[in-house]
Order: sequence, then C-alpha cells, then structure tokens
Amino acid sequence: MIRRVLILCILALMIAPTFAQESTVVTETGALNNDTPTRDYPLTLAAGDVVIITAEATRGDLDTTLTLTDANGQVVANNDDRTPDILDSAIGYESPDGGSYTLTIARYDEAAGSSYGEFRLTITTGDRNLFALLDELTGIELSGTRLTLDTEHFRIHYTLSGRDRVTDEYLQAVARAFEEFHRIEIGELGWAAPPLDGSMGGNDLYDVYIKDLIGRGEGALGYTSPRMIVGDNPNTPEVETNAAASLIAIDNDFDDTETDNRLGLMRATIAHEYHHAIQFGYDTSDAHGWFYEATAAWMETKAAGKEQDATDYIEYAYQYPELCFGTDTDPQQGQLMYGEWTFMQMLEDDFGDSAVRDVWRNLAFQDGFAALGEMLSAHGETVVSTVARYRLKNLARDYELAPLFNATVWRENMITDLGRWSYTGSGIQELGANYFELQVPPGAYYIGLINDGGALEVWGVGVTLSEGEEGAKLDAIPLGRGGAFDTTGYDYTYVMVFNPTYDENVSVCDYADYDVDVTPAKSARNLARYSFDARFFAPLG
Repeated sequence: MIRRVLILCILALMIAPTFAQESTVVTETGALNNDTPTRDYPLTLAAGDVVIITAEATRGDLDTTLTLTDANGQVVANNDDRTPDILDSAIGYESPDGGSYTLTIARYDEAAGSSYGEFRLTITTGDRNLFALLDELTGIELSGTRLTLDTEHFRIHYTLSGRDRVTDEYLQAVARAFEEFHRIEIGELGWAAPPLDGSMGGNDLYDVYIKDLIGRGEGALGYTSPRMIVGDNPNTPEVETNAAASLIAIDNDFDDTETDNRLGLMRATIAHEYHHAIQFGYDTSDAHGWFYEATAAWMETKAAGKEQDATDYIEYAYQYPELCFGTDTDPQQGQLMYGEWTFMQMLEDDFGDSAVRDVWRNLAFQDGFAALGEMLSAHGETVVSTVARYRLKNLARDYELAPLFNATVWRENMITDLGRWSYTGSGIQELGANYFELQVPPGAYYIGLINDGGALEVWGVGVTLSEGEEGAKLDAIPLGRGGAFDTTGYDYTYVMVFNPTYDENVSVCDYADYDVDVTPAKSARNLARYSFDARFFAPLG
C-alpha cells in the first residue's frame, strides 16, 4: 500500500512584479548566522490590511522561518518551508483591527547549527485583492488549463489536459465525496469546520486540487497542506492560537494503486485528508504527529464505512507493540502511527462520542500527552493506565472491525516451564509492551520481574473461549512488579510486560531490559482489573 503523507508546508510563493492597486512593497536584506540567528522588523498595519511576506535565501544554505506576532506577543502567522521542495518561507495575514506587529526571520531550529546565509525579505501590504494574487502564485500547478467546479463548501481545481487530466465521472465523484464527508464529519459527528483562506482560490470555498500525485512519485494518494496560520478558528467557541487554513491535493485517477476499487480508495483518502483540514482548525503543528494520523485513519472507519482502508495498517502496527507509543521512528519511518487509530476507537468506546474531539480541543492549548491527559483526568484515568488498557485490548482484539485485521500482536516468547525467561528482541520502549504465551500446566504461579531497575510492570492474562453466560472474554490481572496468577480454567494464558514510563519526546525512545521469573505459588486470587470481549480473539503465533 502507498502510505499517505501528511505534508506540513504552507505557501509556495514568489512575488511577481504586479500587485493589487495601491499596494506597497518594502524589501529588506540581511544575513543569519551563529552570531545573528534571528532578525526582527517592526510592522504597522491598519484594520483590514493584508500583508504578504516572503523570505528568500540569496546566498549560502540558509533555511528560513518567518513568524509574525501581534502587540501581545501572540503568533498570528508562521511558516517554515513554502513548499515541500523549497526551504524559503512565506506568510500571508489579514489584520482584523490593525496595530503594531513584529516580523521575525530565523533559521529553522534543526538546521540552526549549520544553516548560514544572506536573505531578502519582501513585504507587500494592500487590500484583499492580494489574496487573489496569492492564490495565483501559491496554487498547485496543474499540467493544463486550471478549471474549477464549485460545490456548496468546496472549490475543486482540475484540468482536462496533460498528465493531471480528469474525466468528468471522476471529477463528479470527487465533488460528491467531499460534500458527503463534510456532512458526516462536521454535521453528524460534531467536529468544527476548518477555517477558510479568504479569497485564495478565487472565492471563500475550501480549495481542493486534483493532480497526478501517484504517477509523479510524490509518495501520496493525497495530502493536506496548511496554507496560512489564522490563529483563531472562527468555527469553534474557543479561541485557538495556531489554527490554519489549508488546501487538499488528491490523486487524479488512483490507477497506479493495488486495488480493485479505486473509487472506494479515493473516498477513503478524502475522508482521511479532510479530517487533517479539520485538525488544522484546532492546531496545525503539535509535535506529536501521531495524533494527526491516528485520528485521520480512525475517521476513515467512521465516515467511509466499508470503503475505509485503516484496517490495512493494523498488521504492521501489531508487529511492533514494544515501540514507544506514538513514535514516528519505527522501521518504516512513521507508518506505525497510522495503525494506532484503534486507540482513538478505544477512547470513544470507553469515554463516549465526544472523547476524541475533547482531546483535539485540548491540543489547541496544550501539547502532546498533556492534552490527552487533560481529557483522561476528567474520567479518573491517566495516560499510563489508559495505554496499558490499550495494550491489553489489542491482545483481545476487542474491536468491531477486528475480523478485518489479519493480525495479532507480536508474541515475544513462550514460557513453557518454571525458571527465568527473557525477551527475544531489544526490550520495551516507553508505553510499549511485550507479550509472552504461558504454556504451563494449570495452577498457581508467581510471576515477577527482575533486572529492569524497577521500571516495568507485569500483567497476567487469561482468555476464556467456551460459551457461557458472558461468552468469550479476556481477563487482565495486574501483578505489579510480581504476583500470583492462577491459570486454571482458562483456554489461553499470557503474560504482558508493560513499560509505564514516558516523556513528551516520542521520536527518541529508550529500551528497558528485564527478565521474568516464574515459580510455583501456593494459591492465587485472580482479581481482574479489566475484562474484554474476546469474540474476535485469535491465539498469538
């Protein structure tokens, strides 16, 4: 499967010599280096003024960023790269009330130690006519004459010639899909509509571009790109500070995909990408990228129904339960976060229909796990307790779509006798888990952890598949650092070792070592903390 790529670029812009009538243009030049890593420029705007600012590196390997802040120090516009391929920066902003602003040009943080060079700033101030020019300069280039189709909420940009050409049948299918998923995601599921970009695109509708992405090797079925930071999303009751207007690009035919239902895959992709547009209406740049991809993949299952392809991500995600929860440094460079959509499903299952939306409202004002923790605390839970439950729920495969998963969580090792047992891989990263199958005669056993520095915890797990009053179920018994577990009466038994430590950096994760000791116990009173529906459980192997 070709993975979708979330591309966080904003403005592809080169200032042309023609501007809206009565606009003013100011040019500044300078250099950034270790002695002068940033430069500030005061800027005064009147109410209703539109300003477009570009930064171009003119010498050296400078990677610029632009930030515009108001008199209160609030960021109202920000950009790193104008396009995925150009490191120069550009921002556009309309001042609602006028006032004093500060424009800051800086080096991109990750390149700060090695990025040097000279730059040219171009600051163009005028009225809303500048947005039409901005669209002309920033709109996605198509292979033929750019045409438009307007629906109630969207402007679809397309062409009938060249490699980006579309058929009328496909064009109409794309238009119907966008309106359908707007109705479902906004109207039925209660998410806030994304902010719009003024008259960029030629009117106030949300801009969608149909382009040959797959055939050009751009690595995506579609992508959503923030176009300009608007600060507050007027479609929510809250006052966000980092909401962004965006655009979506979607492939022009889905012919180069391994599917027998290319229109179905197109629809799943639109459900996914439109939710990125919605997410950018809350926060456009949280460091935890997994929130964006896990939620968008989950939204496929909510909005696209049988046409979703989120279940295809599960097999890969279940191969690596030991990795840091939310990490983007898995072997396939971020593929894992797509498969964590089941975590969003668990939040809805456990805490109600608004749970995932509540997390996103928090993300507008808090970062990473803090936003998740704020929602969980209202339900008496923590990040650690919830992720531990998630790791157990994955073992049970307690999801309505589990018959489509074609996978079980990775079995780390088999415990077949008394003694000391260890993992076969590298250990367990933050909020990760290892699963051991416990194949010993029925009875009570002490299961304890050693050589882990006191960092980990262990769970006893029993699965009952025989039909009874409650049907198939999975019991999860917390054993702390060690405790007694009675395997009698279960059809399958497992040991889960869980790492409850975590921090906000999900890109740099450390493995924890450990061993498991298994010895006889006189008796055990199994007090399950959680019981899961095991209708779709499958033995590990």
